[in-house]
Amino acid sequence: MLDPYGLDFSSELIAHARARLRGLESRFFVGNAWDWVPPKQFDFVYSLYDNVPVDYLAEYIGLLLRRVVVPGGRLIMGSYGSRSRLEAPFDITEFIHRHGYQVAGSSSGGVPPITVFAWIDYLESSA
Repeated sequence: MLDPYGLDFSSELIAHARARLRGLESRFFVGNAWDWVPPKQFDFVYSLYDNVPVDYLAEYIGLLLRRVVVPGGRLIMGSYGSRSRLEAPFDITEFIHRHGYQVAGSSSGGVPPITVFAWIDYLESSA
């Protein structure tokens, strides 16, 4: 079973999540993913690749692994393209691999793909 937690820069979005999930309000945080210090580490962490500029993405992945993902947990990175703008999703799987992380798995959706997800199973030596 997954317990919902959330972080977003938008206070309005977090207010909406808190309103929808009564009793769990303390699990939703307003903040910047780059410098946020979580109340605990998590077994599963999902983030979009475009939370930071691509030049900082490898560092961001390492930061999430060390700070937010519990050893033995999983970091899932996602990328979305746009059908209306004819944009393919960013190849997060290749990026993760190219920057020295072991890709434990990946998935995509759509034909042609409009979403791409890749995950890293975090062992302390992999960050």
